[in-house]
Amino acid sequence: MDDLQELARSFLDRRTAVSMLSSVSAKGRPETTLLVAARFTGDGTLAGGEEDAVGGATFRNLRQNPTASLLVLDPVSDPRARDGVRILLEFLGAETDGDELARLDAWLQSFAPGRRIARRLLFKVLGIERYRPVTPYVASSPATSPSAPSAPR
Repeated sequence: MDDLQELARSFLDRRTAVSMLSSVSAKGRPETTLLVAARFTGDGTLAGGEEDAVGGATFRNLRQNPTASLLVLDPVSDPRARDGVRILLEFLGAETDGDELARLDAWLQSFAPGRRIARRLLFKVLGIERYRPVTPYVASSPATSPSAPSAPR
Protein backbone atom coordinates (compact mmCIF):
# COMPACT_ATOMS: atom_id res chain seq x y z
CA MET A 1 0.00 0.00 0.00
CA ASP A 2 1.45 3.36 -0.90
CA ASP A 3 2.09 6.10 1.64
CA LEU A 4 -0.82 8.34 0.56
CA GLN A 5 -3.33 5.50 0.79
CA GLU A 6 -2.00 4.65 4.25
CA LEU A 7 -2.29 8.33 5.25
CA ALA A 8 -5.88 8.43 3.93
CA ARG A 9 -6.70 5.24 5.84
CA SER A 10 -5.27 6.75 9.04
CA PHE A 11 -7.59 9.79 8.70
CA LEU A 12 -10.64 7.67 7.80
CA ASP A 13 -10.05 5.41 10.80
CA ARG A 14 -10.15 8.30 13.28
CA ARG A 15 -13.40 8.50 15.21
CA THR A 16 -13.26 12.31 15.05
CA ALA A 17 -12.67 12.57 11.28
CA VAL A 18 -15.18 14.40 9.08
CA SER A 19 -15.59 13.29 5.45
CA MET A 20 -17.13 15.86 3.10
CA LEU A 21 -18.24 14.52 -0.29
CA SER A 22 -18.48 17.03 -3.13
CA SER A 23 -20.15 16.54 -6.50
CA VAL A 24 -21.27 18.78 -9.36
CA SER A 25 -24.69 18.84 -11.02
CA ALA A 26 -25.23 18.69 -14.78
CA LYS A 27 -25.68 22.50 -14.66
CA GLY A 28 -22.36 22.98 -12.86
CA ARG A 29 -23.75 23.61 -9.38
CA PRO A 30 -21.54 22.20 -6.61
CA GLU A 31 -23.06 20.18 -3.80
CA THR A 32 -21.42 18.93 -0.61
CA THR A 33 -22.67 16.48 1.98
CA LEU A 34 -21.16 14.40 4.76
CA LEU A 35 -20.24 10.82 3.93
CA VAL A 36 -20.87 8.79 7.08
CA ALA A 37 -18.24 6.24 8.19
CA ALA A 38 -16.24 6.37 4.94
CA ARG A 39 -13.82 3.43 4.77
CA PHE A 40 -11.67 1.55 2.28
CA THR A 41 -13.12 -1.88 1.50
CA GLY A 42 -11.15 -5.09 1.09
CA ASP A 43 -10.93 -4.66 -2.68
CA GLY A 44 -9.57 -1.09 -2.46
CA THR A 45 -12.78 0.76 -3.24
CA LEU A 46 -14.16 3.36 -0.84
CA ALA A 47 -17.62 3.09 0.72
CA GLY A 48 -19.63 5.27 3.05
CA GLY A 49 -23.17 6.01 4.10
CA GLU A 50 -25.43 8.75 2.83
CA GLU A 51 -27.69 9.94 5.61
CA ASP A 52 -31.41 9.94 4.86
CA ALA A 53 -32.84 13.36 3.88
CA VAL A 54 -29.39 14.98 3.81
CA GLY A 55 -27.53 14.10 0.61
CA GLY A 56 -30.21 13.57 -2.04
CA ALA A 57 -28.82 16.23 -4.38
CA THR A 58 -25.33 14.72 -4.17
CA PHE A 59 -26.68 11.27 -5.08
CA ARG A 60 -28.54 12.72 -8.10
CA ASN A 61 -25.36 14.51 -9.17
CA LEU A 62 -23.27 11.34 -8.90
CA ARG A 63 -25.67 9.45 -11.17
CA GLN A 64 -25.24 12.19 -13.84
CA ASN A 65 -21.54 12.91 -13.29
CA PRO A 66 -19.68 10.13 -11.45
CA THR A 67 -16.61 12.21 -10.54
CA ALA A 68 -16.46 13.36 -6.92
CA SER A 69 -14.02 14.57 -4.30
CA LEU A 70 -13.86 13.54 -0.65
CA LEU A 71 -12.14 15.88 1.80
CA VAL A 72 -11.26 14.16 5.08
CA LEU A 73 -10.26 16.34 8.02
CA ASP A 74 -9.91 15.80 11.75
CA PRO A 75 -11.02 19.09 13.33
CA VAL A 76 -11.11 17.64 16.85
CA SER A 77 -7.66 16.07 17.14
CA ASP A 78 -5.82 18.75 15.18
CA PRO A 79 -7.99 21.89 14.79
CA ARG A 80 -5.13 24.32 14.21
CA ALA A 81 -3.12 22.40 11.60
CA ARG A 82 -6.11 21.49 9.44
CA ASP A 83 -4.22 18.61 7.86
CA GLY A 84 -6.14 15.99 5.95
CA VAL A 85 -6.48 14.19 2.65
CA ARG A 86 -8.42 14.80 -0.53
CA ILE A 87 -9.51 11.68 -2.38
CA LEU A 88 -10.59 11.87 -6.03
CA LEU A 89 -13.37 9.36 -6.66
CA GLU A 90 -15.49 7.80 -9.38
CA PHE A 91 -19.00 6.78 -8.29
CA LEU A 92 -19.66 3.07 -8.91
CA GLY A 93 -23.15 2.72 -7.48
CA ALA A 94 -25.22 2.50 -4.32
CA GLU A 95 -26.64 -0.21 -2.10
CA THR A 96 -30.07 0.36 -0.59
CA ASP A 97 -30.10 -2.86 1.43
CA GLY A 98 -27.76 -5.56 2.67
CA ASP A 99 -25.60 -6.40 5.67
CA GLU A 100 -23.14 -3.51 5.29
CA LEU A 101 -25.91 -0.92 5.02
CA ALA A 102 -27.65 -2.39 8.09
CA ARG A 103 -24.36 -2.27 10.01
CA LEU A 104 -23.80 1.41 9.06
CA ASP A 105 -27.37 2.30 9.99
CA ALA A 106 -27.11 0.57 13.40
CA TRP A 107 -23.77 2.30 14.07
CA LEU A 108 -25.24 5.77 13.36
CA GLN A 109 -28.36 5.13 15.42
CA SER A 110 -26.26 3.98 18.40
CA PHE A 111 -25.27 7.60 19.05
CA ALA A 112 -27.79 9.55 16.94
CA PRO A 113 -31.22 7.94 17.49
CA GLY A 114 -33.73 8.73 14.77
CA ARG A 115 -31.13 9.34 12.08
CA ARG A 116 -30.60 6.67 9.45
CA ILE A 117 -28.44 5.76 6.47
CA ALA A 118 -30.41 5.78 3.22
CA ARG A 119 -27.72 4.35 0.93
CA ARG A 120 -24.21 2.95 1.01
CA LEU A 121 -22.27 4.70 -1.74
CA LEU A 122 -19.40 2.88 -3.48
CA PHE A 123 -16.47 4.59 -5.22
CA LYS A 124 -13.36 3.73 -7.20
CA VAL A 125 -10.36 5.67 -5.86
CA LEU A 126 -8.73 7.67 -8.68
CA GLY A 127 -6.16 9.54 -6.62
CA ILE A 128 -5.18 10.73 -3.16
CA GLU A 129 -3.36 13.89 -2.16
CA ARG A 130 -2.43 15.56 1.09
CA TYR A 131 -4.64 18.45 2.07
CA ARG A 132 -2.87 21.19 3.91
CA PRO A 133 -3.58 24.87 3.51
CA VAL A 134 -0.66 26.65 1.85
CA THR A 135 -0.72 29.63 4.18
CA PRO A 136 -1.81 28.96 7.75
CA TYR A 137 -4.41 31.33 9.13
CA VAL A 138 -2.94 33.80 11.59
CA ALA A 139 -5.32 36.05 13.45
CA SER A 140 -4.16 39.63 13.37
CA SER A 141 -3.93 41.58 16.57
CA PRO A 142 -6.17 44.61 17.08
CA ALA A 143 -3.11 46.89 16.84
CA THR A 144 -2.26 45.69 13.30
CA SER A 145 -5.72 45.14 11.85
CA PRO A 146 -7.39 47.91 9.92
CA SER A 147 -9.90 49.83 11.95
CA ALA A 148 -13.54 49.25 11.25
CA PRO A 149 -15.66 52.18 10.14
CA SER A 150 -17.47 53.88 13.00
CA ALA A 151 -21.15 53.28 13.36
CA PRO A 152 -23.34 56.31 12.67
CA ARG A 153 -24.60 58.06 15.79
